[in-house]
Amino acid sequence: MLARLTGILKGLRVYPERMLENIKRSYGLFCSQRVLLKLTEKGMTRENAYSIVQKKAMESWQNKRDFKDILKKDPQITKYISAEELENIFNLTYYTKNVTYIFKRVFK
Repeated sequence: MLARLTGILKGLRVYPERMLENIKRSYGLFCSQRVLLKLTEKGMTRENAYSIVQKKAMESWQNKRDFKDILKKDPQITKYISAEELENIFNLTYYTKNVTYIFKRVFK
């Protein structure tokens, strides 16, 4: 099994540009949980936050529009989350911050 995995990994090709294209195809919807958590952290009830985020996420998906742009224009969101906080929520480095640590542990 280890030999098979080694063979798969040896043939693995990574195309960072293509990965970024695929991420962009999601319109930023993968950040919806972080938006929800920030809203609750700022005092909105979980139920209300969920309802707003779900509605905006569906608007993004159905209209093929960037989720962050939709949120920036919504007063229900901007009342709780500043433009700077919104940028931080959508920063991709949040999702890759532990990559170096993980690689060090795996490839000791």
